[in-house]
Formats: sequence, C-alpha cells, structure tokens
Amino acid sequence: MTSAAPSGRRLLAAVFLPFAAGYFASFLFRNVNSVVFPELTAEFNLSPGTLGLLTSVYFLTFAGAQLPLGMLMDRYGPRRVNATMLLVAALGGVVFAVAAGLHTLLLGRALIGLGVAVCFMSSITVFALWFPLERLATLMGWMLLVGAIGAISATKPVELALRVIDWRVLFAMMSGLAVCASLAILCLVPEKSTPAAVGSLRSQIASVGAIFRDRGFWSLGLASAFVQATGIGLLGLWAGPWMRDVAGLDRAAMAQDLLFAAGAFGVGGVLCGTLSDRLARRGVPPLATYFAGCLASTVSMLPIVLGYGAASLVLWIVFIGLCPFGTLAFPLLAARFPKEMTGRVVTALNMFVFLLAFAVQYGVGAIIGLWPVTDGRYALEGYGAAFGLFWVLQAASVAWLAYTERDAFKRVTIAP
Repeated sequence: MTSAAPSGRRLLAAVFLPFAAGYFASFLFRNVNSVVFPELTAEFNLSPGTLGLLTSVYFLTFAGAQLPLGMLMDRYGPRRVNATMLLVAALGGVVFAVAAGLHTLLLGRALIGLGVAVCFMSSITVFALWFPLERLATLMGWMLLVGAIGAISATKPVELALRVIDWRVLFAMMSGLAVCASLAILCLVPEKSTPAAVGSLRSQIASVGAIFRDRGFWSLGLASAFVQATGIGLLGLWAGPWMRDVAGLDRAAMAQDLLFAAGAFGVGGVLCGTLSDRLARRGVPPLATYFAGCLASTVSMLPIVLGYGAASLVLWIVFIGLCPFGTLAFPLLAARFPKEMTGRVVTALNMFVFLLAFAVQYGVGAIIGLWPVTDGRYALEGYGAAFGLFWVLQAASVAWLAYTERDAFKRVTIAP
C-alpha cells in the first residue's frame, strides 16, 4: 500500500531521518577500525597487509553488491531494500564480535560491507523520488554530514568507549544500532508509487551495460571515483597509523585528530552540495564546481604524500573536507539518464568508488608491508610510496575529467 504523501518538515522527518540513521551506522562501521586497529593487530597478530585486507574487505563486498542492489531498488524500491540489508550488516557485526580467528573476522567484515552497501545510494534514490531534482545536491550534502557524524563517532568516542568496554562489546552494540535503523526505515518511511523497473533480469543487466558504454558516465565518474575512494580509504584506516608514525601522535591525540578530520568530511559534504546549488542559481554550472572541488582535493593531498607530519591536523582536515566534492558527480549523472534508471546509474558509479577504496586500503597495507616494522610502527618510506601511488592515479583522473569535458568548460569560459 502507498501511504498518503507527506510534505514539508513532515516529509523531511519521515524520509530523511530514518535513512540518515542507516547511513550513520554505515559510517560508524566503516571507520571504527582506524581506532580499534591496535587491539586487532595485537590480538590476532596482523601484518600491515593483513590489516589492510581485513578492513578493506568491507569495500570489496560493498562494491560487489552495488549493481544487484541497484536493480533491486529500481524494482522493489529503496525503502525495502535498505531496511533488509541493514539486518545483514547487524549480523556481520555480531559475527565480527564473536570471531576467534582471521577467517571469521573477514566473514563478519564482509557481511558488514554487504549490509550497508546500499545506505547512501538508497538515500539518493529515495530523495530523487520524493524531492525536486534541484534539491538533490543539498540533501546529499546533509546526508554526508550525517555520515561524518558517524565517522566522528568512530574516533574519539570509540577511544573513550574502549577504556570501559572491549572491542567485541562495541561491535555488538553497533549491530543493535543497525537493527534499530532498519526498523525505523521499515516502519516510518512511506512507500512511493513509481513506475517499477520492467523487463527481465537480462534486459536490466543489458541496461547496466549501456550505462558502462556511455562516454559521459566515464568522463564524469572516473575523477569522482578516485577522489572519493582515496579519501574514504585513507580515513577509514590508514590516516590513524599515518598520524601515529609520521606525525608522532599518541593514541589519544590520534583519535582527536581523526575526529576533526571526520568532522571536516561532514562540513565538506554540506558545503559542496549547498555551494553547487547556490552557484548554479547564479549561472555557474555544477560541472565547474565539481571539477574545481576535485582539483582542490588532489592538490591538498600532496603535503600528506610528502610526509609533513608537523601540520597533521590541518592537512587532514583540508584533504578530507574536500573529498566530498567527488559526490557531485551523482546528481550530474542522474540528470543524464532516465529517472527510472537512477538506482542503477548511481550504484554503477558507487561500485567503482568502493572497488577503488578496497584497492586503496589493501594496496596501502601491501606496499607498507614491503618495509620492515620497527617496534610496531611502519616505515615512513612505505607511507610515501603507497600514498604517492594513489595520488598520481587521482591526479590522472582529474586531468582526464578536464580533457573529456573540455568543450563544456570552453562554453563556460566564453559565457557572458
């Protein structure tokens, strides 16, 4: 049954808040290992490469689920799909909490990634159903702020919590939060009657193939994927060890700096969406705002690559605060495809974002592991090599955006 359509503040409360609860839980799960890693490393004797694999397997299952869940959202709606998958995340948290070895840890982390895989994409899809398209970037920015609050909760609050409870109890509590978010979406969010995706599974897969063959998808999406993946991959794990080993921070100070960096992600999310919408009303195309943000993010990462540890807090605040500009590709791409394909379009891009995030987290660990570990600390040369590789790839993707969209930028330049 379709509920009576809410409006105004009631619409925001009924649609935004329950989905925001799920997105909060997803970021808490995503980033918690950046503080919990000493316990995991000590208890399970993890190498840098194994730690990177354990944390990044979240992104691997997250990415692998994007296209199937996108098709399910277009067919059954974002409400039912997101509520169901959050229960899978809760199961993963329980499995992780009771793990006695690496394989069970990997299974739990994989289930968590699978379960929260659709939180952001379902939010974009439900916003596209209930709100005007011109408000999409602003709403997306506020959702990123909610995610940042989840990331903040995974920093200093987790460090304080671990003084009174162990990491296993922490993960059990996070699973309970995921169950509550699932129930809120299921019970509070109204159903929206929309044209359902039609056709066989084969025809839906064929439509996804058409998305991948679209030149605009790649010209817009590649920079978005690298900018987002580098930021979330490093914030979710390796920013913490970098602060410890390069900047020389103790655990309490590291957690504090991570808190501010996570907060910057939220501020950047609100800023990029609101700025894009406001500049568009003044005649500045969203494409120009998107490119400028991606370029600024790339430039801001360079001092981190070069190891300027003395300015740790400022560097990570600026870099992580600019990463959300990569999300501006989502509304740009949504506008280039039919509305009934929104779920498949945004999840297709999100799949590449999180495949790359997996590559960042696992790749950084694998590269750092090529150098010896001294007194539990990783070599500075390893950080430089690993971070430098992904900076070069991100810079190349932004250059590709400038090249492929050069005609659009020329029209912006000559506009009166």
